[in-house]
Amino acid sequence: MGIDSYRSNCDRCIHLHLCEGTADNDHIAGHRLRVRRHDSLYRVGESPGNRIYCIRSGSFKLVMARPGDEEQVIAFAMAPDFLGLNTLGAAGHTASAVALEDSEVCVIDWDRQAFRGRRQPMQRNGLHALLAGEIRRAQQATLLLHHTHSRQRMADLVLSLSNAYHSNGYSPRRFRLPMSRCDIASYIGVSAECVSRLIDQFRRKGMLQLHRRDLTLLDTDALQRTAAGMEG
Repeated sequence: MGIDSYRSNCDRCIHLHLCEGTADNDHIAGHRLRVRRHDSLYRVGESPGNRIYCIRSGSFKLVMARPGDEEQVIAFAMAPDFLGLNTLGAAGHTASAVALEDSEVCVIDWDRQAFRGRRQPMQRNGLHALLAGEIRRAQQATLLLHHTHSRQRMADLVLSLSNAYHSNGYSPRRFRLPMSRCDIASYIGVSAECVSRLIDQFRRKGMLQLHRRDLTLLDTDALQRTAAGMEG
């Protein structure tokens, strides 16, 4: 994991208002970390140190250990998501953040940011929005995993990735899956073989095409109906 104090393109970052002035001497956020594929940004049990991380590029999976040395993927995160919000004030991280590809994050000192937020309404509102968003995502993930069919969960994941790429200025219809089928299987609670069958079903229904990890969405309306449990 490499450290880089060079801060390029910060003026185009949608989270600039949260970082600006939170480092020493009122500079933009202190430094960036480069995390190689399969390396951990942080691990279960490590002290959060009141730091949060804004993903500048790349993607991560959040994993927890299960009995038998198995890993459970509980979430995926892509730029410009934040990592570490759920462990603020905790003694240790409850999940490990593992890079799915070579990635880069900005490190933000939450204490310094929160102090400035008391005096600056824009930063304070930004803090509240981050925390509220984290709560909503956790609630949606719980509902999705406990009250839907695997077909719905798979369709919802594909649409979530599409929205994430679109938010970053990329095509929402053609993109590369950053995670493996085993990671997807762990996340939606099925076997890797089931993930392959679901993808094949979606392909035969004309919803998508997949070549290795290159995904093309052909019928987003059908995917949305599937995610909502409204298939004909």
